[in-house]
This record gives sequence, structure tokens and C-alpha cells, in this order.
Amino acid sequence: MYTIFLRLCAVFLMIGMGWLARRTGLLDGEATRRLARLQTQILYPALIFTAIAGSFTLSSLGANWALPAGAFAIMLVGFLTGLLIRPFLALKEPAAARGFLFQCTINNYSYLPMPLALFFWGETGVAALMFSTLGSEAAVWTLGVCAMTGDRLSGASLRRLLNVPLLAIVASVATLAVRAAAQAWWPQFSPPGALRQLAETGFSALEFMGRATIPLAMITVGSRMSELRPAGLVNRLQAAIALLRLIVIPGLAILLLSLAPLPATTRAVLILVAVMPSANASVVLSELYGGDVRLAAGAILVTHAFCLVTVPLWLHHFAGV
Repeated sequence: MYTIFLRLCAVFLMIGMGWLARRTGLLDGEATRRLARLQTQILYPALIFTAIAGSFTLSSLGANWALPAGAFAIMLVGFLTGLLIRPFLALKEPAAARGFLFQCTINNYSYLPMPLALFFWGETGVAALMFSTLGSEAAVWTLGVCAMTGDRLSGASLRRLLNVPLLAIVASVATLAVRAAAQAWWPQFSPPGALRQLAETGFSALEFMGRATIPLAMITVGSRMSELRPAGLVNRLQAAIALLRLIVIPGLAILLLSLAPLPATTRAVLILVAVMPSANASVVLSELYGGDVRLAAGAILVTHAFCLVTVPLWLHHFAGV
């Protein structure tokens, strides 16, 4: 468990570099937004494509359908738990009630667990995590939007599923499908040397770009967290969110995963997703959909602080690391 704690501290050290860069003026708000766009539009999709296309075959990808399904199920557990608990909190402000439900539903399912998956399971673990984000993204723009707005799904929220990371997943699956079809129809076919070298060069370039995702993502997270102010953010509601987000919901999700017949690595990666703190994107989504931005900011600070204790405990006892 001490090793897990040190690995998590390494992640937070990278986040701290982003915080320091922002506080010393190396980054500002505009630079941080541009870094975030660079990650989501180029680097993160490159990582998704190379991780999936380089680690799976079409048949092994089909055999791992439980990864996106399990990620969506984890978010659904949080959504239902939040619906059950919310009436007992007697929240008077509608924005706070909606924000509470969102915090229960969506967590930091990609950027924070990425370096941990790499530490514990190597490129295979990162590929599995990337594939699981298909279910997580679906949960954000369905369950998450419903939680944040209190409304039914709209065409606009569903259209947000068509983003660049999702297209990268589709492109990687299409690549695997083409590769499998070529091998089935023409087993003896071998592409010309120049064409093969060109494809390998392009793939290597994408791999190099994808590897920049993790450190830059952590720096961006740190820069954004430097904008948050802890004063007055810690209260009874934040304590409830931290308890649910870090203990109750992960416990229920792990119980569900333990009952499912899953391969060991699949279960471990999904447990990693389940025990993560609040999503950093919740502040942006709160601003976008009229949620409680202060509540989201407090949840990020509180849950990220306490996850240094809870995440090592969960992973040590249930994920086999």
C-alpha cells in the first residue's frame, strides 16, 4: 500500500508543477485553456488511438466489451446513489441539488487514473482505461447532463458525444477491423516495404504525441486547481460528497464488479475508475449548464485531498496492486 501511495504522490507532484507554473506566471488562464484544447483535440486522441490499436486485436477488443459497459455501470451506481441520498440532505437551492447529483455521478475517470494505470499495468492498462472511457463519456453526456440540468436528454447533449476522443476510439476500432478483414481475406498479403515503413512512422509519431498527454494533463489540472480557493468551501454538504464519492459509491461499485465474471485486469482497471475523486471538468460543466460552480470547486479540492488516503486503501485491498 505504501508503494501505491508513492505512485499517487508522483501524480500529485505533476499536478503541483502545474499549480506552481500558474502561481509563478509561467501559465495564465488563456494558456491553460489552450493547453486543455491541445490535449483534448490532438494529444489525448493520439494516445487513445495508439493505445487501443497497438494493444488490442478486433477479437480481443470484443472480448473486453465489459470495460465501457463497466465504466457506465459505475457512473450509474453513483447516479442512483445520489438520487437516493439527495432527499435526506434537504437542499434548498436547485443548483446545489443538481450539483450534488452530478458529483455523485461523474468522477475523474481519465486524466488522474491514466498515470496510475501506466504505473501498475503498463501500456496494456492504459489501453484498457482508454477503451473504458467510451462508457464514461456516454455517462457524462447522458446521466451527467441529466443530473446537472435536472432535465431530460436533449439533442444537444447527445451531439456532444461526437467529440474528438470518441472519434479516436471509432478510428482505432475501424483500424483493427480493417486489419482483421485483410488477414482473413488475404492471409499471405504483405504490404510493400515502403508502405509499411510509412505506416509505422505515422504510428510512431502518434505514439510520441500521445505520451505527452499524461504530464501535460496533470500540469493543466494543477493550473486549473490553482484558481480554486478553499476558504469557505468545506461544509456539511462537501463532507457528504466526499463520503459518498470516495467511500460509499466506490464500495457499491466494487461490490457490483466483484459479482461479475470479469478478467483480473479488467476488474482492476474498473476498480481504479470507481475510486477516483470528483471530475475536474465539473467546474466547466457547472458554468456551461448553470450549476453550482462553488460546490463543484469545493468538491474537487476536498475529494482530491482525501483520495490520497482512500485510493491506496481501495487499490491495495481490491485491485491487487
